Amino acid sequence: MRISKVIFLLFFCLSFNAHASQVEEVVTKKGFKFLFVQNDDLPKVSLNISFKDAGYAYEKPEKQGLAWFTSLAIQEGAGKNNAKDFAKKLEDKGIRLHFGTGLETFRVSLDTLSENLEEGIALLSDAIMRPKVDSEGLNRVLEIAKVNFNYLEASPYFVAGKELDTLLFKKHPYSRSEYGTIDTIMGITRDDVLTYIKRNFTKDNIVISAVGSIKKEEITKLLDKYLSKLPSKRSKIRKIPVKNDFRPAESKSIFMDIPQSVILFAQKGIAYDDPNYYSARVLINALGGMGLNSILMKELRQNLGITYGVRASIVNHKHGNVIAGSVNTDSTTSSKSISAIRDTLSRVQKEGISEQLYNDTKTTIVNSYILSMFNNNSIAAKLDDIQINDRNINHLNDFVNYINDVKLEEVNELANSLLEPDNLFFVEVGRNAKNPV
Repeated sequence: MRISKVIFLLFFCLSFNAHASQVEEVVTKKGFKFLFVQNDDLPKVSLNISFKDAGYAYEKPEKQGLAWFTSLAIQEGAGKNNAKDFAKKLEDKGIRLHFGTGLETFRVSLDTLSENLEEGIALLSDAIMRPKVDSEGLNRVLEIAKVNFNYLEASPYFVAGKELDTLLFKKHPYSRSEYGTIDTIMGITRDDVLTYIKRNFTKDNIVISAVGSIKKEEITKLLDKYLSKLPSKRSKIRKIPVKNDFRPAESKSIFMDIPQSVILFAQKGIAYDDPNYYSARVLINALGGMGLNSILMKELRQNLGITYGVRASIVNHKHGNVIAGSVNTDSTTSSKSISAIRDTLSRVQKEGISEQLYNDTKTTIVNSYILSMFNNNSIAAKLDDIQINDRNINHLNDFVNYINDVKLEEVNELANSLLEPDNLFFVEVGRNAKNPV
């Protein structure tokens, strides 16, 4: 059994290195730079396009939700196609085209058979450069928004997450919601959408990644053919301050008549470029990212029997980083859960993690990463992140070594300085609102 596992992992590692080592930086004749991995395992291609500094953190307060609204509006017909024809062409060719926004970026992902790549890029280019944005389409998006807000208002995770962001980031742009508010959404106009597109979809803030069964020369020609008419320069970027001071910690309890309470918690995080970042990855995964084997899960589920699920992870953004987690529990044991989380972090802060858990955590992180490299879309997303975060293209190959090089003593030394059990923010949503945390 042990030998078969070794052979299995060796096979995957060799395959992983074969794919990852082929990362190339390509520049087209018209100046588009993109990262490319040729993977001929399946006749498919994944293309990711991101526009930096175009996320919802950059919106004007009175136009909150504009980026999200735009991500829907540009699918309501583009180029020579109305909304129905646009959707039918995607469906007929099995093309998946998704638009979405994050705090920092507006992202586009395209997945298609290699033979349909040109049609997919043509439809993508229509959406980001020639959207119809007519009254009929805008009305449909407004109806979608109304339904969305009804759903969000009933979602304990959304309500808790929104409140936690407010406690953490106060008036910082990161405290805003991707979806804005019903008032800001209802005030968005056709001119707002077209102005957003003109200002944010440009050549100087575009990030492109391509993975799949295609030659780089073909991708090069298609990008030049369909994206060359993007505006060259974007307008002035709104400045966002760095937010890494989260003291003093605050807590809030919000009533919602649901069977189980949802509790979110967070503290100051660690940046990508911090020399201790990979030690932190191991530490926080051991704490709350190992499923049933994580420290928090064993304490709150196995030892105390007060939850079926608790997790924690590092959340990285350009202007602020946090360590965040969540737990579900009965309202009668919510206070006990909060105390247990604080006590567990305090113990790990003082004692660190065991050598066995350290080894298991590194193995899990590495195996998960290697397995993710057999999905074109996952690789393309990683290539996007490499470019957005200004990392060396070899990072795709080097990540496993970064994790393997982490030492146990480094992890436990970091636990003492990184974990802040006395400065944890908590938000609880449930029936326990009359007893604030």
